[in-house]
Amino acid sequence: MPTRPYVLETCRGVKPSGCPQALALPEPFVAGLAALAEAAPVPPGLARLGREIKHHEVFRLALCACPNGCARPQVADLGLVAAVRPVVAPEACTGCGACADACPDAAVTIADGVAAIDRDRCLGCGKCGQACPAGAIACSAPALRVMVGGRLGRRPRLGLEPAGRFTPEGALALAGRCLTAYGQAARPGLRFGDIAFPDGLPGFPAWMRP
Repeated sequence: MPTRPYVLETCRGVKPSGCPQALALPEPFVAGLAALAEAAPVPPGLARLGREIKHHEVFRLALCACPNGCARPQVADLGLVAAVRPVVAPEACTGCGACADACPDAAVTIADGVAAIDRDRCLGCGKCGQACPAGAIACSAPALRVMVGGRLGRRPRLGLEPAGRFTPEGALALAGRCLTAYGQAARPGLRFGDIAFPDGLPGFPAWMRP
């Protein structure tokens, strides 16, 4: 039976053992998330029950170092997924197609001899930039995609993703706000998604946006 009301689950890429797919996340950011989960107190709505926290009452925070999502951020209360933003320098692109071949999401095409990135399909893995022999694709420092309110159980639901991406500092601040919101409203049978979206609507409150 769990004894902590919050848990941070990470993929192998976040751990010291590493993963070849992982994008590099700042160590203070990862340590900050772990500290938040460790230090957050038991929500009063659960503490007054006088029993251990049940498995389905634990707030699950998932951190993944690439879009593969091995820590299952889609079904976490709050999922964070590292992603970069690749940008093509047209004057340097040779149109060889190596980037398109490397993209696992078919987000890169060659149009008029120049690579073009479909932002709706791109998940920010950075493989196109790694594959470019001409160095024509520059990738930003990793930011975080956010997924809110996922869950498994009797009524599973995928987390909803607000538009835009968070800096590591912004994602850490958001995690703190989410843990606080859950701590204030948690009670048996209520998941974080129910707190974040009380009317079942996909709109995001201002405090959840980048």
